[in-house]
Amino acid sequence: MRGFLVSLGAAVVMSVAVPGCGPARTDVTGTVTYKGKSVVYGTVSVVGSDQVTYYGTIQESGAFTVSGVPVGPVKLGVFSPDPYFEPPISAAEKARHEEARRASGVPVPPKPPKGKWFRLPGKYADPLTSGLTAELTNPGSPIDLRLD
Repeated sequence: MRGFLVSLGAAVVMSVAVPGCGPARTDVTGTVTYKGKSVVYGTVSVVGSDQVTYYGTIQESGAFTVSGVPVGPVKLGVFSPDPYFEPPISAAEKARHEEARRASGVPVPPKPPKGKWFRLPGKYADPLTSGLTAELTNPGSPIDLRLD
């Protein structure tokens, strides 16, 4: 019995100590366009093969990067809210929201120049229902999301 416990303990230590045993991960990079025009603001969300959602910010050029996504099949979403919309809330409420955002460490993406942003169909916002899918390989290849 003692020999069995020693062997079991050694196996557990080896399984924890061996690097690289987790799923391979890659960065998802690419561009987002809608009807041939670059999407200039928003977020790309990726539901990985581990069922966790990963996020990346869309740059003014339409380029995005989502880091550390497990290799395998993914579902993608593109959310592009109006960068100039100001919700009708009090100054105190706005200050609380800003403080919470600062505390979270999430940076505010820069707003695109006025007139460059345009509304996307809502169906693209949810990666589970957008119909946007891809297969990630290691190392990853760029994914160009061409929305119609």
